[in-house]
Amino acid sequence: MPRWTLEINSGTFSKSEKQEIANEVTKIYMDLGSPKFWVNVFFHEHDPENFYIGTKSCNNVFVVINHAARPFDSEEQRLGFLDRANTILKTFLEPKGLGWEFNVHEHPAVNWRINGLIPPVAHPEVLKEWVDKNEAIPY
Repeated sequence: MPRWTLEINSGTFSKSEKQEIANEVTKIYMDLGSPKFWVNVFFHEHDPENFYIGTKSCNNVFVVINHAARPFDSEEQRLGFLDRANTILKTFLEPKGLGWEFNVHEHPAVNWRINGLIPPVAHPEVLKEWVDKNEAIPY
């Protein structure tokens, strides 16, 4: 966790564009000290006749961003994150003439597990080991 789910029409992105998006998304969380393996990016592809906004078939992109590791600490942090997320989407979508919408959902960290382990958000020394080894290590 975090998980970004991009609802897109088939063919919206090439394989390399998907990789670039995943790299940029992952960078946000690594800059905050999260292990790389916490970040999940899914591309759900749809046929255009299965994607509507209102009553009109469209080519827009809808993104759901789920967070569980930690809530935003301040309004400044929240707005900074929204700006950074928007910059990533704008970089890849605006040149294609596509619109986008995204929403961030914050979930209670107490409900989050990785391989049955409570992620060590409150244990900096363990978190550093998870970051360094890029895997969940029992503690």
